[in-house]
Formats: sequence, C-alpha cells, structure tokens
Amino acid sequence: MAPKKASGTDKEAMMLAKFNELDKDGNGSLDFDELEGLLKKGNPTFTTAEVKQLYDACDTNHDGKIEFREFLAYINKADHKADRTGGRHARMAAASGPQDDGTEKDWGAISDVFANFAGGDMDGREWAKFCKDSGLIGHGFTKADVDMTFAKVVPKGKRKMDFVMFQDALRLMAAKRGQTNGEVQDLVSASKGPVITATATDAVRFYDDKSTFTGAHAHNEKFDGVNSSAALGRHERQVAAEHDKTHGGAEGGWGECQRVYEAFSENNKVEGKHFLKMCLEVNGLLAHGFAKRDVDLIFAAAAKKDKHLSLEQFKECVRKVAAKRGQSPQEVQAIIARSDGPILHATQTEAVRFHDDKSTYTGAHASVHGRDGHDDGRHEKLAMEAAKLREGDEGEHDWAGCDSVYDMFIEDGKLKSRDFMKMMIDVNMFDKNFTKNDVDTTFVHAAGRGVKDLSVETFHVAIREIAQKKKVPIYKVQQAIESCEGPHLAATKTDAVRFHDDKDTYTGMHVGK
Repeated sequence: MAPKKASGTDKEAMMLAKFNELDKDGNGSLDFDELEGLLKKGNPTFTTAEVKQLYDACDTNHDGKIEFREFLAYINKADHKADRTGGRHARMAAASGPQDDGTEKDWGAISDVFANFAGGDMDGREWAKFCKDSGLIGHGFTKADVDMTFAKVVPKGKRKMDFVMFQDALRLMAAKRGQTNGEVQDLVSASKGPVITATATDAVRFYDDKSTFTGAHAHNEKFDGVNSSAALGRHERQVAAEHDKTHGGAEGGWGECQRVYEAFSENNKVEGKHFLKMCLEVNGLLAHGFAKRDVDLIFAAAAKKDKHLSLEQFKECVRKVAAKRGQSPQEVQAIIARSDGPILHATQTEAVRFHDDKSTYTGAHASVHGRDGHDDGRHEKLAMEAAKLREGDEGEHDWAGCDSVYDMFIEDGKLKSRDFMKMMIDVNMFDKNFTKNDVDTTFVHAAGRGVKDLSVETFHVAIREIAQKKKVPIYKVQQAIESCEGPHLAATKTDAVRFHDDKDTYTGMHVGK
C-alpha cells in the first residue's frame, strides 16, 4: 500500500518543526550562523560563499534574518523546481531512495575518506574501488548495485559524483544493506583508504634475510628474524658521521659569510645558479671530498622545496659542505670569508691609457686602486653641475620667450623627445660641440630616467645643459630659441611637369586658370 501523501497542513507542520529545530536561540528566525552550521554538518564541503548565496535567496525581504514564512516559501519553490525539472532529488524520491533518516552523524571524517579515494570528484571506477576496498559489498548490497547506485545519484550527462552525490549514494547503500545511515557512516569512517596491489617480486637476499636488516628496520617487530644488535649499515654510518660533523663541529661568527652570501645574491635571493657560482669562485672550496656534482644536492637538501636560499638555509649549506670535506663548519666559514664576491667575466679589452695607467684615476677609483689622496672629486663635481643646471644662474634672462616657443612645439600638452629634436633642428642649434647625437642624451638628463616628456621646468634644464655643451652663456641659447616662429612645415617638392607648369598648353575650361 502506497504511503499517504502529506497534506499542505501536515507538510507545514513538519516544516515548522524542522524550522524550530534549526532555530537554536528560539527567537523565531534563523540567522546566518545557524544556517551555516546546519549545512556544513550535512556537507563539510559547503563554502561560506555558497551558504551566503542560499541565505540571501531565502531572505526575500532582505532584513538580515529568515522568518518561517520565508523558509516555507523557499522549500516549496525548491520542491516545485525539482518536480518540474526532474532533478536529482525528484528522481531519488521516485525510486523510493532514503534521505536523512535521523541517525546521521558529522560527515567530516567521511569527506576525508572520499578525498582519499577520489581526490576531487569520484568517477565510476573510483566508486567501485571504494565499495570493494571498504568492505561494503555484501549484506544485500551486491556488485550489480554498485553501478546502479552510481547511476541513480549522478545526473544524466555527468560522469563523476561530487560529495553531495556521494552522501546520497551511501544513503541508498544503507537501505540496500538494511542498515541505518549512521551505521554505514561508521563503516566508511573505518576505511583505511585504497588498497594498492602490485606484482609479487622475486626473492631478494637482503630483503628476505631479516638478519641482515639494520637501523630502524632491525627494530621493526613486524619482521620476523630481525637482529636489532646488528652493526649499523652504510646509510646509518653516513648519517651518523654527517650529524657529528654538522652539529658537533665548532662554528665561528657568521658576519663575513653573510657578507659573501649577500654579494652573490641577486634581488636579495641566492638561487641555485648563484650558489654554484659561489662554490666555483671561492678559492679552495671545491676540494677535499666536496665536488661540483655535490653542489646541487646540497642546495636541494637545504632549500627543500624553495627555489632560493634564506640566510639560515645558506648556513645549513655551509654545514653540509663542511661535512662533505670532513671539516668543522668554522674551517669552511674561514674559506668563504676570504672571498671578495663574484668574479665578473668579460671579453678582455685592449690596453687603454686612461684605464691601465692607474696614475690617471680619480675619485673612488683612486682609493680602490692604490692612489689614496689623488681624488679630484669627479662624482661630487658632476652632482654639483647637475644641481646647478636645475637651479639656474646669473647667465640667463627671463624665460617667457622660450616658454612661448615651448608651447608651439608641444603635442597633446607634452614636449616629447621627437618634438624636442624638431625644435633643435628648426632653430639650427647644432654645431661641433652640440650635435644631433647629443639631443637624446640631453633630453634624458633633463627629464629623468623613465620620463617621456619635458615639463617647462625640465625644458629649462635642457637649455642650460645645451649651453654648457656649446660652451656659451645660457642667454645665447635662449635667444636662439626665442627667434623661432614655430615648427617649420616641410612638404615634398614636386618635379616640373610640362603640361602642368606651361600654362600655354592649357585647353578648354583650364584656359586662363
């Protein structure tokens, strides 16, 4: 006999009871936290954004709370949509599939098992393996039911089940096995994950003869015949020796090593290529058991998954290098500390007097290359000259006339480099001291690196630099620019054409024109 369908009044009563169950604080409405707790209890994969979307859909008057009438309206709307579209819940109801029977527990542990078998969504093969490896086939749930259950919960056109479909599949499984949903949850929670099977290997003496086991394996009680008193194996001896050298050897201060670390870094990072360069260029480091082939291995062991070494990881590299060399970290620190930094490799240039004759060096170069006291302050003078160009001097007059010419040459409110070049050509500014090759350099000096146009102020700076290059007073350059009446418009001159230029040949309507 078919179950009696609940009337509208009965359904509202059931919905009201469910609503009151959700209303934890009893204030007659549901807040966001109450709805989120319910949804995540049923499905731990629910995100806060998804809960917010559902909450807003229920809260039709947007007063920040869900009243019973809004809750009932949303449920009725959802049921109508499921009946109309033939959705998953409607299909399950038609198949008399069970839903929440009141025995369900938290689904968090189940979601972990789901992830172990599927990673993301679960396909039919993964579902079948889950059922088999978890011991769920039997007690009324047969191999044939595995595929049928998968087909019932996965919508038509889909090939994988998400976690919500997986929950429904377990509810169907519970009905087939004659158990509650909670009992099936307990069985799934006890799953140890996928069973990995492989081809049996041939007998190997060092594996099958347990008396040869060393280290941790010699103490593993799961192996029969192991000898925990056996001598340490090769690997254990190496680990022990490295531990003694790394952690037992003396260490010095890290100040000089940090200096070298920073010298070989690029953008405050020491990548594998920088560490290799350091090992190659620090004199005497690649020796005594530490070879080039060991560099990448030590870098990877210290950096782990990082692509560059922090200072602490660099220190660990130094300790590992010391272990390789059979020395204390302090001895390797001393070798590294002798480095002056990276060696810059370039094509050897021909002899140049001003480079090779150190007696001509000035400024910082004189100090570095052994000419202490021979310093004409070249860098300071350059800085002073740049400041002078920006401040101006008594050798210039009012800028109003030059500014008028500036306005004539600007394009879209800006004086770009091509406009500045045209101005220099139109005012015939060039001579042997200031050539076209100097225009771009002057533009960059005045505008500043990365700036693509001259303001009125930086235009003045450019004029001052031109005067400096031409070795004339600034007002002379100002006068030359003020004499300009604006950009010269040039056009291509055409060749003489007899029938065009000889008006006597004109006929018809062209006569007399």
